[in-house]
Amino acid sequence: MPLPEDRYILIEGIRTRYWQEGTSGTPVLLLHGIACSVLEWRHNLSSLANTHRVFAFDMPGHGLTDKPADFPYDIPGLTRFIHGFMDALGLEKVHLAGNSLGGRLTLECARVAPQRLLSMMLLDPAGMAEKPTLLEFRLATVPGLGELLTRPNPIGTRMLWRKAFAEPNRFVTDELVREKCAMAGQPGAHAAFLRTLRGFVGLGGFEPAQVRALQEAMPAMRTPSLVIWGGKDRFVPCAHAEVLRKRLPDVRVQVWEDCGHAPMIECADRFNREALSFMASVEALPG
Repeated sequence: MPLPEDRYILIEGIRTRYWQEGTSGTPVLLLHGIACSVLEWRHNLSSLANTHRVFAFDMPGHGLTDKPADFPYDIPGLTRFIHGFMDALGLEKVHLAGNSLGGRLTLECARVAPQRLLSMMLLDPAGMAEKPTLLEFRLATVPGLGELLTRPNPIGTRMLWRKAFAEPNRFVTDELVREKCAMAGQPGAHAAFLRTLRGFVGLGGFEPAQVRALQEAMPAMRTPSLVIWGGKDRFVPCAHAEVLRKRLPDVRVQVWEDCGHAPMIECADRFNREALSFMASVEALPG
């Protein structure tokens, strides 16, 4: 499948890689997870672009975007960067979709600037409850140990990403492992990954104070929301979806039993259909 053209723009002085498809319709912005990039959305942009203008970008420290040592790499800093990207591209309001860390950032955008969201789509979002989360990620938050355990290498990369999918033999290919290792091996990428992870995860799981603050803010988030969670997610269990079902005022929750942590990859066609249907229903609402 041909990939969209790599484009670059300066956000906060950071050279940022992004993809753009579609020439008409309301804008959609796609946010990837930790240790990921725009490549996670390669199966979705073209389908969504049939009726929307679709954007995806590599966050600071990820993909082909710069990895400056002085960027904060925490939830507030990344959220500010998302809004900076929207400003630079002239996107006043968007349908915002995020997977894993991208889902956590989507909720943060809804908390701090709800007027900029038409809807939000949350795919296996991270940080909805304190426990549990993948042991490998928790151990990586320990100084020194994390640097050793997460040093980019093909064997460790393959082992980790096999846990991301319900069908690892189908999705964790040699090409994916080479791709992940190449991205993780760029100068500054390893340090940026660890700083990003340690910004919202600790040895015991997701940072308790951040989880509590987010949960307390959820009832005021009136943005129409679609939650999709893989029933075989081993990174973040689908039981966390109940937090969103109980606390978000306008939410639809779907658990897809045949998916792991990345439904937009493992169940791409289904995600594309559900996303287009959901966005159409939101846009049909009065006012």
